[in-house]
Amino acid sequence: MPSRGRPAQGPRLVEHLDGSAVAKERLRVILETIAGTRTLEEACTELDLCRSAFCALRSRVLATALSDLEPRPLGRPPAPEPEATAADLAALQAEQERLLLDLRVAHVREEIRLVFPDLAEKDAVPRKKKLHRKVRRRSK
Repeated sequence: MPSRGRPAQGPRLVEHLDGSAVAKERLRVILETIAGTRTLEEACTELDLCRSAFCALRSRVLATALSDLEPRPLGRPPAPEPEATAADLAALQAEQERLLLDLRVAHVREEIRLVFPDLAEKDAVPRKKKLHRKVRRRSK
């Protein structure tokens, strides 16, 4: 029964790929040997390779194709973490020291507030608000 639709292109698909003419020719010949349209001897003669060199080349091509077809996680791979420079590290260390000093000061203030609660209340007395005088207008 004849197949319907567009005829299979097989090794001719290589012509549409990006690459040098030499690489395309080698891949086309390798695919033709896999498809059974060319014998191993014909392929070796065309590429000017001995049988063992051709078989090694075909094995490398198939191994590379197989590794490219391995399943990978979906999505974009995570961006690599930027490397910290010496200036970045120095700035971070300075900020860390400042924050530790602020923390120590806060602890001391809290201890003072706990030991001398009256002192803290005096500071908390609200200031007197300025009273605005009402200005009376004179009537004419």
